[in-house]
Amino acid sequence: MEVELIKKFELYIERGDRLVEESRYGEAYEAYLDALKTLGALVVYRETGMLVPAEKLEGFLGKYPKLEEALRKFSSLTGSEETARALREELEGLKGMMSLPSSER
Repeated sequence: MEVELIKKFELYIERGDRLVEESRYGEAYEAYLDALKTLGALVVYRETGMLVPAEKLEGFLGKYPKLEEALRKFSSLTGSEETARALREELEGLKGMMSLPSSER
Protein backbone atom coordinates (compact mmCIF):
# COMPACT_ATOMS: atom_id res chain seq x y z
CA MET A 1 0.00 0.00 0.00
CA GLU A 2 2.87 2.38 0.77
CA VAL A 3 4.21 2.08 -2.78
CA GLU A 4 0.78 2.87 -4.20
CA LEU A 5 0.44 5.96 -2.01
CA ILE A 6 3.87 7.20 -3.09
CA LYS A 7 2.97 6.68 -6.75
CA LYS A 8 -0.32 8.49 -6.24
CA PHE A 9 1.49 11.38 -4.55
CA GLU A 10 3.97 11.64 -7.42
CA LEU A 11 1.18 11.54 -10.02
CA TYR A 12 -0.64 14.40 -8.31
CA ILE A 13 2.58 16.44 -8.27
CA GLU A 14 3.21 15.74 -11.96
CA ARG A 15 -0.37 16.66 -12.82
CA GLY A 16 -0.13 19.88 -10.82
CA ASP A 17 3.16 20.82 -12.48
CA ARG A 18 1.69 20.22 -15.92
CA LEU A 19 -1.37 22.31 -15.09
CA VAL A 20 0.79 25.18 -13.82
CA GLU A 21 2.68 25.12 -17.13
CA GLU A 22 -0.71 25.44 -18.84
CA SER A 23 -1.65 28.35 -16.52
CA ARG A 24 -4.57 26.32 -15.11
CA TYR A 25 -3.83 27.35 -11.54
CA GLY A 26 -7.12 26.37 -9.91
CA GLU A 27 -6.82 22.82 -11.19
CA ALA A 28 -3.10 22.73 -10.31
CA TYR A 29 -3.94 23.82 -6.78
CA GLU A 30 -6.47 20.99 -6.48
CA ALA A 31 -3.89 18.45 -7.72
CA TYR A 32 -1.33 19.75 -5.22
CA LEU A 33 -3.94 19.66 -2.45
CA ASP A 34 -4.66 16.04 -3.35
CA ALA A 35 -0.91 15.39 -3.15
CA LEU A 36 -0.81 16.97 0.31
CA LYS A 37 -3.69 14.79 1.50
CA THR A 38 -2.01 11.73 0.02
CA LEU A 39 1.18 12.62 1.85
CA GLY A 40 -0.82 12.81 5.07
CA ALA A 41 -2.40 9.45 4.36
CA LEU A 42 1.03 7.98 3.68
CA VAL A 43 2.43 9.27 6.95
CA VAL A 44 -0.53 7.90 8.91
CA TYR A 45 -0.28 4.59 7.08
CA ARG A 46 3.41 4.29 7.93
CA GLU A 47 2.67 5.12 11.58
CA THR A 48 -0.47 3.03 12.13
CA GLY A 49 -0.96 0.67 9.21
CA MET A 50 -4.40 2.25 8.67
CA LEU A 51 -5.72 4.14 5.68
CA VAL A 52 -7.47 7.24 6.96
CA PRO A 53 -9.82 9.42 4.89
CA ALA A 54 -8.51 12.90 4.12
CA GLU A 55 -11.16 14.61 6.22
CA LYS A 56 -9.97 12.73 9.34
CA LEU A 57 -6.21 13.12 8.87
CA GLU A 58 -5.80 16.04 11.27
CA GLY A 59 -6.55 13.86 14.26
CA PHE A 60 -3.73 11.49 13.30
CA LEU A 61 -0.95 13.95 12.48
CA GLY A 62 0.06 15.08 15.97
CA LYS A 63 3.66 13.93 15.45
CA TYR A 64 3.85 15.95 12.25
CA PRO A 65 2.80 19.50 13.11
CA LYS A 66 4.15 21.03 9.88
CA LEU A 67 2.12 18.61 7.80
CA GLU A 68 -0.97 19.11 9.95
CA GLU A 69 -0.64 22.90 9.73
CA ALA A 70 -0.18 22.77 5.94
CA LEU A 71 -3.33 20.66 5.59
CA ARG A 72 -5.31 23.07 7.74
CA LYS A 73 -3.95 26.15 5.97
CA PHE A 74 -4.25 25.03 2.36
CA SER A 75 -7.58 23.26 2.75
CA SER A 76 -9.19 26.62 3.50
CA LEU A 77 -7.71 28.51 0.52
CA THR A 78 -8.71 28.74 -3.12
CA GLY A 79 -6.67 27.97 -6.20
CA SER A 80 -4.97 31.08 -7.53
CA GLU A 81 -1.53 31.15 -9.12
CA GLU A 82 -0.06 32.38 -5.84
CA THR A 83 -1.63 29.64 -3.69
CA ALA A 84 -0.81 26.91 -6.22
CA ARG A 85 2.84 27.93 -6.25
CA ALA A 86 2.95 28.31 -2.46
CA LEU A 87 1.43 24.86 -1.99
CA ARG A 88 3.90 23.35 -4.46
CA GLU A 89 6.78 24.88 -2.52
CA GLU A 90 5.33 23.62 0.77
CA LEU A 91 5.00 20.12 -0.69
CA GLU A 92 8.64 20.05 -1.67
CA GLY A 93 9.69 20.86 1.88
CA LEU A 94 7.30 18.36 3.44
CA LYS A 95 8.32 15.66 1.01
CA GLY A 96 11.90 16.03 2.17
CA MET A 97 10.81 15.70 5.78
CA MET A 98 8.96 12.50 4.97
CA SER A 99 11.95 10.88 3.24
CA LEU A 100 10.34 10.81 -0.19
CA PRO A 101 12.46 11.33 -3.28
CA SER A 102 12.72 14.96 -4.40
CA SER A 103 11.30 15.99 -7.74
CA GLU A 104 13.88 18.75 -8.08
CA ARG A 105 15.50 18.36 -11.43
